[in-house]
Amino acid sequence: MRHSLRSFPGFVLVLVLIAGGCADLVTYSKDSRRAGIELYNRQAYADAAGAFRNAVRQNPRDYRSYYYLGACNDQLGHYQQAIAAYKTSYQVIDTTVDGRQDPDFRYRVLNGLAGAIARSDTREIELNSLENRVRTRSIPDDHYLLAKVYALRGDADRAIQSFERVITIAPNNFHYAREAGLYLESLGQHDRAVPILQRAYSLNNHDPQVIAALRRLNVVPGPSLKEEQQLARPLIPKGPIPTPRLPGSGVSAGEVDPIIRD
Repeated sequence: MRHSLRSFPGFVLVLVLIAGGCADLVTYSKDSRRAGIELYNRQAYADAAGAFRNAVRQNPRDYRSYYYLGACNDQLGHYQQAIAAYKTSYQVIDTTVDGRQDPDFRYRVLNGLAGAIARSDTREIELNSLENRVRTRSIPDDHYLLAKVYALRGDADRAIQSFERVITIAPNNFHYAREAGLYLESLGQHDRAVPILQRAYSLNNHDPQVIAALRRLNVVPGPSLKEEQQLARPLIPKGPIPTPRLPGSGVSAGEVDPIIRD
């Protein structure tokens, strides 16, 4: 016992040194991330990717740097590497307090992943894997990701079906409602889009995309929309579905941002 008490201060010192070392690594990771963002914004994507790889080596839970690494590989046309980086970002985002409190970034990661899958040579393999997952488990993000990939590939029927499933599973999720409503609007399915966008507005009345879409559809955003109840009728419209026009729609969120900010 006497020996243990004598060694206790040394043990505490070791813990302090370890904690200090971890703090230094996190600081270095943030420095590398900032350098990577500067390089990315100068379109030096290969150099930026190196900075982000350095950041995640120093802090394996740096979900932002994994996302930015995916964005770099996207720009370089290295879609398999982009997919791997986006998936890692998604896997580690819930392992940090900041990540769990950052839902906007979570869906940014999913949108980036959807875009990389849609553009990759292995998209059929990735799609088959996604389709198998949604058949065997009911995780909303899987349905959302599948909807985004279908939308980006121009498969409107399946995209709408997947969006319908995800807002049924998670009716109070703003991001799902926003993307479903914006996508329906982009298809010209205005009657279907309006109640979904109203639902999104009732969940978050500050989103500029939702407000702009409602105004385009001649719906004036205001307090009364907060009282809208979720629509019971199915999302899938009757009759043929028009060809989607992705530019300018909510689906464009799956594209890589031209400029990234920390």
